[in-house]
Amino acid sequence: MANRAVLVLLAMLTPWCARSNDTSAALETGGLRFKQDPDIVMRSEDLFISEKQIRIFYRFFNTSAADKTIMIAFPMPDIVGTAADENIGIPTDDPENIFDFHVTVDGKAASPHLEQTALANGVDQTALLRKLKIPLMPIRGPAGQLLDQVPKSTWPELVKLGIGAIETYGSGGPMQDHLVPTWTLRSAYTWTQTFPAGRELTFEQTYRPSVGGSVQTIIGADNWRNNPEAKGFLASYCIDDDLIHSIERARATRRAPYPPFSERSIAYVLSTGANWAAPIGDFHLTIDKGDPNNLVSFCADGVRKTGPTRFEVWHVNFTPSRDLKIVIFVPSPN
Repeated sequence: MANRAVLVLLAMLTPWCARSNDTSAALETGGLRFKQDPDIVMRSEDLFISEKQIRIFYRFFNTSAADKTIMIAFPMPDIVGTAADENIGIPTDDPENIFDFHVTVDGKAASPHLEQTALANGVDQTALLRKLKIPLMPIRGPAGQLLDQVPKSTWPELVKLGIGAIETYGSGGPMQDHLVPTWTLRSAYTWTQTFPAGRELTFEQTYRPSVGGSVQTIIGADNWRNNPEAKGFLASYCIDDDLIHSIERARATRRAPYPPFSERSIAYVLSTGANWAAPIGDFHLTIDKGDPNNLVSFCADGVRKTGPTRFEVWHVNFTPSRDLKIVIFVPSPN
């Protein structure tokens, strides 16, 4: 999969210096990726996003007089074996299907194949790691412990290959050298799908999102407007004055020493929807903030509040031009 024409990026919430130890990042995910075909059009896309689930319902139509069989993929974000990625939001403990991904076609479960590659210094080292019986997931699992147990005589070569790095630290005892993972895990679910000529085909994709955030928001903190990174944060999520004033009022009402809200963030790749033979016929987006007392902000045109926790967007002949970044502010306990 190293040569697949899919670019998957890690989207990291920029941490504030004062809160870097309590900030986690959201991995950027999205919808299904297809090899572009001039005859396959997306009639509609219904996208639902919450902290607990992302759900996308598609209607595709093959406008040609012949059946079309094309490759479909759900690429997962790269997982990098570094200290920075130790603090990312991974939604499950499954070392393979980390997002609890499922897809149906015309109501029947599809059987995608999971392809995983361990890259070190740009080279596929999957076979070597399997030979060493090291799991490919470089973080949040036994990979680090098992890598640290391989014979020390092999460490220099593994470091040279970019598979590991030597770090010195103590675990309740004297300082010792440890070999820690540094490879990148690249994963994608793939399968081939036939689109019958002149017929509509429906897809439903569900998975759990990567949720990042911080235990404390910077908005409304002491002297926060003078923080050089605050301006970018406000722009990334289109945070308006009403939301800012709500947070500032909550702090004043509680007489709290800091803003009484934590942050949760979700990043979704929407721009790949611009790759179809024509614009998306009907596009419907629903954002659910989870609790009526939560505050939410994201960049979109034509947003309507349709319920205590739901915000919706409708577009006709829609061509996405930007990705979605969603931030949810959750009130702290009294």
